[in-house]
Amino acid sequence: MKLDHLKSFHRIAVTRSFTQAAQELFLTQPAVSQQIQLLEYRLGIKLFDRLGKMVGLTSEGELLFSYTERLFQIYDEIEMQFGKLRDLETGKITVGSTAVMGTYFIPRIIGDYNKKYPEIDINIQMGNSYSVLNMLISNQVDIGFSGRLKTDTRLRSILIHREKLLLVSSPDNPLTDQPVVSVSNLGKMPFIWREKGTQTRALVKKWFQQKVGKNYPKRSIELQNIEAAKRTVIEGYGITIIPEISIRRELHVGLLKRINLDEFDLSFDYYLFYKKGKVFSKAIKAFLEILIKFRLLSHSDNLKDLEVKV
Repeated sequence: MKLDHLKSFHRIAVTRSFTQAAQELFLTQPAVSQQIQLLEYRLGIKLFDRLGKMVGLTSEGELLFSYTERLFQIYDEIEMQFGKLRDLETGKITVGSTAVMGTYFIPRIIGDYNKKYPEIDINIQMGNSYSVLNMLISNQVDIGFSGRLKTDTRLRSILIHREKLLLVSSPDNPLTDQPVVSVSNLGKMPFIWREKGTQTRALVKKWFQQKVGKNYPKRSIELQNIEAAKRTVIEGYGITIIPEISIRRELHVGLLKRINLDEFDLSFDYYLFYKKGKVFSKAIKAFLEILIKFRLLSHSDNLKDLEVKV
């Protein structure tokens, strides 16, 4: 049973005219008549009663018409819906991200995106680098932002940003007034770690082990997010190492101060990840176009080779 034959039947049933149906379908009347003959032969029934110039439906034709009404209603809905997708009047994107990108960069991009495409729904899934990449591999997200782990042949990655890490404390800490501080001067100050599994924690831990061995810090606590770490240090407890983007306001207004630690020059790289062979939807391409123009990212130019023109 061919769709074209059902279209011809449906238009005849609506217009009660072979001639008008042929005109609406841009076919000749003999072509429409032949399609109806083939459809009747295929179904083994008579669909129309022809009484002179009048065309009426048989009882079998009425039954088929009840189905084609539903069929072409769905057909029209499909055309309308995908037209909206094509014109970015509807749609959804799902983005996976680690805490720093998801808290201090992605919201600004979402703001710009929403102004331009207000009908597109955006879902952000947060987690550490391992969980973000697992979400990509299992098709739970369209694209992901995280640090780089061991190479996975199923994924492609592009460096988009390099973020400096700073050692900070409350302004009351006397070490903030010294031009340079040796790691040995940190003494027994409590150190605030990010939660286990974050790559920034692993990077900082490796640096301390190289400089002072495994005995530092002697006192520490672990907090689950950057904002909690910042608040704890602001209230006067301990020191922490944290991405600069997350504390610019606090440094500016004096809630936190930097400790200039000798030989400490760490930064962390963030990547855009996507699945190899991924075909980007128009909604994702539009998101990436805005990302390319986002000047807060130090390496956004690396994205220019992506084919994302909407």
